[in-house]
Amino acid sequence: MLTSLLLACTGGTTADPLPTEGSFDVLTYNVQGLPDALSESDTPTDVRMEQIAPFLDAFDLVGVQEDFDEGNHSLLTALATQPVKAWAATVLPDRVYPAGLAMLSRVGELVEVVEHNYAVCNGLLSDGSDCLASKGFLALRLAVGAGSIDVYVTHLDAGGAPEDEDARSSQVDELLDSIEGWSAGHAVLLMGDTNLRPSDPPDAVLLARFADHGLRDVCVELGCEEDDHIDRFLLRDGDDTALIPTDWHRDATFVDDAGADLSDHPAIVSTLRWEVTAQSGE
Repeated sequence: MLTSLLLACTGGTTADPLPTEGSFDVLTYNVQGLPDALSESDTPTDVRMEQIAPFLDAFDLVGVQEDFDEGNHSLLTALATQPVKAWAATVLPDRVYPAGLAMLSRVGELVEVVEHNYAVCNGLLSDGSDCLASKGFLALRLAVGAGSIDVYVTHLDAGGAPEDEDARSSQVDELLDSIEGWSAGHAVLLMGDTNLRPSDPPDAVLLARFADHGLRDVCVELGCEEDDHIDRFLLRDGDDTALIPTDWHRDATFVDDAGADLSDHPAIVSTLRWEVTAQSGE
């Protein structure tokens, strides 16, 4: 079941015409925010979150994964000036951690926040240990001009066992159910650590299912050189809003003073244009 966390009234005044187009820079980043006992990083997690924090404010929209601990989350977002800050805090009864998902946004006006936990996972102390976390997705509905965008961030099951493939398949089903249900008619941006590679046949089947539901891969659409990467942006136009990618790249600034990466994942950035294609009621 989708859990609605916030509903806010939005909209411009009758005297001010609403914008019909705009653009924003979006970051997806798995911050490797595991507890120190589980992390493979030589640097304590809280130190790395403090080192990452200054870089996040450069982006209009941020989606992070593996942001598990409330204290570390506070460190990570301490310098962020984006007015919208959402963190998936729910811990399921049989899990140890929340989903590890957070978003920051200064895009448009916030309408609603939704948190959803997946029904299926695989591996407690093996196969990626996904069942330690209450994995799922976090979604924002943003009003942009007279249009809207539903933004999702997720982190799908890791591991390469058949049970992991089954868990990812089930999680993709739940994502697509929301995109076809809650997000019906809305433009969609889905980002995060998908743990899906086109070069892996079972993964390619799941990626094709996203495409079958109208979701376009930004990296593929722009002809980038890393189309086998697991950190992804997927887009779908809505009834009143179109999304047009103009850039995809790794951000090289997420390193410490010695030049070492601050996470075991790269920071992936895209620039997206939005255009209102139909006014409400037309």
